[in-house]
Amino acid sequence: MANIKIPTSFNIELEFETANMFQRFGAWLIDTLIRVVYIIILSYTVRNLQLEEVASYVVYLFLGALPFAFYFLVLEIIMNGYTPGKYMLSIKVRNMQGGQPSTSQHLIRWLFRMLEAPYFFWNGIIPIVSMVRSPYDQRLGDVVAGTIVVSTKTKASLSETIFRDMSAIDYTPHFPQILKLSDRDMNKIKNLMDQAVKSNNPELTARVAYRVKDVLEIQTDMLPAEFLETILNDYNYYTTR
Repeated sequence: MANIKIPTSFNIELEFETANMFQRFGAWLIDTLIRVVYIIILSYTVRNLQLEEVASYVVYLFLGALPFAFYFLVLEIIMNGYTPGKYMLSIKVRNMQGGQPSTSQHLIRWLFRMLEAPYFFWNGIIPIVSMVRSPYDQRLGDVVAGTIVVSTKTKASLSETIFRDMSAIDYTPHFPQILKLSDRDMNKIKNLMDQAVKSNNPELTARVAYRVKDVLEIQTDMLPAEFLETILNDYNYYTTR
């Protein structure tokens, strides 16, 4: 395994542990077993239904071949970088900034998977060589797509920083005045928020929120905790675009 330090736009480095070759191959085996078992069950069901030949081909195409082929692409998108195999081995796909990959990145990984899937010896050599040569255990599809597979048991958590991955949601910012503050200011606010939560001190949250409103000349009816979370999201939205 290797560790990768990903810089954010807030002068904070997030350290992740990359998934090694054996973890990734183990996850692939689990996912392949799931797909094979599904096809076996489907075949058994179709035979028992005694469908006509054309109807059987249609069922195998739409309920068998397509789910088998698009398994990784669809699940990694809807499960935010996981597949059942990856989830069981505590690894997931991220982009090189530590956030959720885009749909196009998932698509590129999936297209290259067809070249790298170890169904034949020469196919299996491609990802092995790529991961051995990559400092972050990336297969060829990861290198091209700009993604990486990391352990979810990371040394740094995004929730411990002011970083929020706003790329995955359709977010509308509320307070453009937030850009008057610096990274250092936002980190201080986040630290005070965490301190207030740990000590169950809503008065501290209220004082921080009042101070931010006063400095930025903001008037809002939001509750203090909601307001502070909103300005963190707004800051991420503006500074990552």
